[in-house]
Amino acid sequence: MANVKVLLWFDVEDYITPESQDAWAGLLQELNKRNVTGIFKIVGEKARLTQEQNRTDILSGLARHEIGYHSDLHSQHPVSTEYLEHLGFREGADLFVAKERKGFEDLLRITGSPVVSYGQAGYSWAPQTFAALHKWGIPVYLDDHDQISLNGQPFWYGGLLNFTNMAGILKLSFKGDRLEQARLEFDRLYEEFSERLSGDEVGFISMYCHECDFVCDGYWDVGNFARGKETPRAEWRPAPLKPAGEMEHWLGKFGEFLDHTLSKSIEYITAGQALELECSRAEAVTEGDVRALAATVGEELGFRVLDGKAYSASELHALFGSLLLGRELKADFAYGPEREFRSDDGGPLRVADLMEVLGAAVEPEVLGFRQLPDFYEVAGRKISALDLTCTLARVITLGLRGEDSVELVRGVLVTRQCAGDDDLWGRRWRIFPEDFRAPNVVRMSKLQTWTLKPALFANK
Repeated sequence: MANVKVLLWFDVEDYITPESQDAWAGLLQELNKRNVTGIFKIVGEKARLTQEQNRTDILSGLARHEIGYHSDLHSQHPVSTEYLEHLGFREGADLFVAKERKGFEDLLRITGSPVVSYGQAGYSWAPQTFAALHKWGIPVYLDDHDQISLNGQPFWYGGLLNFTNMAGILKLSFKGDRLEQARLEFDRLYEEFSERLSGDEVGFISMYCHECDFVCDGYWDVGNFARGKETPRAEWRPAPLKPAGEMEHWLGKFGEFLDHTLSKSIEYITAGQALELECSRAEAVTEGDVRALAATVGEELGFRVLDGKAYSASELHALFGSLLLGRELKADFAYGPEREFRSDDGGPLRVADLMEVLGAAVEPEVLGFRQLPDFYEVAGRKISALDLTCTLARVITLGLRGEDSVELVRGVLVTRQCAGDDDLWGRRWRIFPEDFRAPNVVRMSKLQTWTLKPALFANK
């Protein structure tokens, strides 16, 4: 099997410009003629429109492709970052479910296919989204967003396999010589992977465009929702169109581009197939594994990779506690805390007191999933989840027991560095008001790096 895998995905979102439907139908024809499977991330309103118009050519054409979700209304305000910015992690997850469930359920009903991936509208990313997607059983986050990044490689975050901010990302454009430039970039990425990959190693090229790109000379949402504007439905204006005949021209060029890629030793795969290739999750963990992991922690907590298996910080927390309590060793998933907390000052802690707290702890939940508390109360002293985890690692490493004492380790969550710091998002997407800031979203994105770890793949 080819070592270079291509994820070809389309954000299908223009429910205002009528001609975008014909472009979508033509796009499906080009793919189906070549037996190339694409990933169609569809907006709920677009799916409903397609059903109302009885576009059986589109709906039947989708049958051999994978379905993703691209929000219910895309650019209509408030977009997800706007309505989640002022909420905590738990209540934000609940609100996302309430606002976005209809689109998700309509997409399931109209396409008759499982929804395997999700990607945000524009730049409207938020960490609370992940708990809702996890609850709905959507296993993959597929987009091109830079708030969380791990050396340009796929990663686990929020319980989902993430293909975002990839080193091998390629956006297709249908103007002038841009498609030719994309072909050259594809060749460069392919050659780079071909030289580097061997055996069962896998490299990904993530390639995307929009259905409206083939026929529109501009985006449908800019004239109606840019800079916070909320145009009434009766006054919606379609996107400007390319000259007559250009849609057919660019669909043909897209077909030629596909033929060129197919001349290489690559494999087009779906998000679901990519998930099947992921092999980082540990099915069985030994006491020796946990002790080896604990020995690497010190004051710095983050993900670890041991013997080809990856562990997030929250999974390390679960393993350390389970070892000390004599429980089954499982790398149980948990979301990060709601907020950062500074542990109370004080002297050494008794190991017995730590174990008592761990054994009796009732952790909060987010949509039925475990969440780490902001702090644990140990012998009347409040200890942050971060400091407790690092201290547990020291207890294990030193071989301490019940009546022994241990100094509190004040830890650093080093995976925070994988989340961006800039909260001025208004200039990153024309739909936001230009001065829009998202400091709470940025803060929570860092806390949820408790769930971050690299994704590892093997060609099967």
